[in-house]
Amino acid sequence: MSLRGLINARIVLSVVLILIIGGLMAIWQARQSVEKEINSSFNLALQMIDLSFSYPANRMVSEQHWMRQLSTIQQTRHIHISLVNDDGTESEWLSDETTEEQEEMPPAWFKMAVTTDYPSASYDIRLMDGTTKTILIRADPIDEIAEAWSESLAFFWSIVLMMTVIFIAINIVFQSMLRSVHAILAGLRRVESGEYGKKLPNFKISEFDAIAAEVNNLSEALNTARQNNQALARHTMHIQENERQTMSRELHDEMGQSLTAVKAMAVATKQPQARINEIADSIIDICNHLSVVVRSMMRTLHPLSLSDLGLAATLTDLVTEWQRRHPSLEIDLNYDEAVDWLDEEVAIHVYRIVQECLTNVVRHSEAGKARVAVRRHIIKGQEQVLVRVEDDGVGGSTDGEGFGILGMRERVESMGGQFAFESNPGVGVRVRAWMPFIERNNDE
Repeated sequence: MSLRGLINARIVLSVVLILIIGGLMAIWQARQSVEKEINSSFNLALQMIDLSFSYPANRMVSEQHWMRQLSTIQQTRHIHISLVNDDGTESEWLSDETTEEQEEMPPAWFKMAVTTDYPSASYDIRLMDGTTKTILIRADPIDEIAEAWSESLAFFWSIVLMMTVIFIAINIVFQSMLRSVHAILAGLRRVESGEYGKKLPNFKISEFDAIAAEVNNLSEALNTARQNNQALARHTMHIQENERQTMSRELHDEMGQSLTAVKAMAVATKQPQARINEIADSIIDICNHLSVVVRSMMRTLHPLSLSDLGLAATLTDLVTEWQRRHPSLEIDLNYDEAVDWLDEEVAIHVYRIVQECLTNVVRHSEAGKARVAVRRHIIKGQEQVLVRVEDDGVGGSTDGEGFGILGMRERVESMGGQFAFESNPGVGVRVRAWMPFIERNNDE
């Protein structure tokens, strides 16, 4: 069921309940009112009869006199007077049929609902001719019930009118809310389809305006993430092409030339009077140089020692290589022996993060000392591997992150971890990364 249908159904149900409760209350009040009014009129009529016919027992009255008295009493509301004939039957006394026909009669169910047992009384009147007339006085609630019915109808229609006005007002407000909801849904569909440029407008309802602001912030964040991913992808492809060009150049310059020299020296050994020992020493030097070049290229592509010796030895080798290249930089490496049990996927991320951080230290920080720590920590009941790299360099601003920082962040977040980069002028740079501590299988 739609939200509109659900609210309308609940409004209708509420109206029905209100009408039922209001109708029961109106019937109960009408019953009490009719009973009270009838008893009051009946008691008044009895008092009038007592006053009109309070004569001594031996006194007789004329027919004109008691007819005049009964006519006066008959004017009392809610009273019905009838005569008892000699044969025991009753005859109406001054019945006003025209009045009863003119009044709108209430339905039978309403009369049954408000009708109770009403009182009645009889009087004997001695006439001058010696006869005795018996009159019956009964309470007649029909006109009072008709009035109660009219008041109940007015109460019912007033409730219906009030509920109709409320229903229309709620639907008008709800229609405005639905327009806001449709606008927000349209904005979410645009976000889903990748259209992040168009923003949601401001809404008059504060809650919807807050939702629209969050959707706009989400669009901006997704748009920024998409732009960063596209830039990172372009940068990655650019790095790949540069690495391929560098590898091709090194293979051509180092491997090609060295192999050509080895080939030339091997050919020279076939010549008469060739200096074999000198040629052999030259070939050995060339092979040693090629070994260094190959190890450097292999370390760049993938550190084989990571699988053979573990993360700790590989990080030690990396730090040693950087210190060999840059003797002025002091690098302090601190690691937990448990890192050797890291899964290879997590270990390669840790290695690349440390490698990228040391590259940035050498290129940008002008630092004299760097500290590298890789340890296992328990954070919120879960084992995490913590990578922390700090330097005492010039530092800088963190407003715009370079591709190196974005690449490290992507590595960490791809493993479900967290990444923090702090850089302040004159204080240095601190990089921290938390990733799940996943141990490798025993058979690896």
